[in-house]
Amino acid sequence: MKPLIIFYDEPCVLCNYWVQKLCHWDKKDQLRFSSLDSALFLGFAKERELDLNQIDSIVVWDQQYSFALEAEGVFMVLKQLGGAWRLLLPFSFLPKTLTNGLYRIIAKNRYRWFGKHEHCPLPDARYQHKFVH
Repeated sequence: MKPLIIFYDEPCVLCNYWVQKLCHWDKKDQLRFSSLDSALFLGFAKERELDLNQIDSIVVWDQQYSFALEAEGVFMVLKQLGGAWRLLLPFSFLPKTLTNGLYRIIAKNRYRWFGKHEHCPLPDARYQHKFVH
């Protein structure tokens, strides 16, 4: 199985925090990361005719069948991580309007609440293989 690719907002302090946490928790090395500004993402979005003005934070792609946005992407990552993280998957059965609505509130306010990096932080050397362009 190919690793999930998580496209994220690289300047976002909150996004970078979670990317670093995911790198640490990904014991089976099944996650990869790329910026929403990367050539990889721009090609991905163009092939799928995604409106780049509507994509605000994360996109998770399984490289085979599908991709997910917002809270659905979070649930896709939790499922991939497995283990105790699967205990959170019952929340995926809540209405999408609720889970994505909560996700959008956080995404909309993330710069105000957590800040924005002026220069994108470099990944920890032990996790550099997880970052694709």
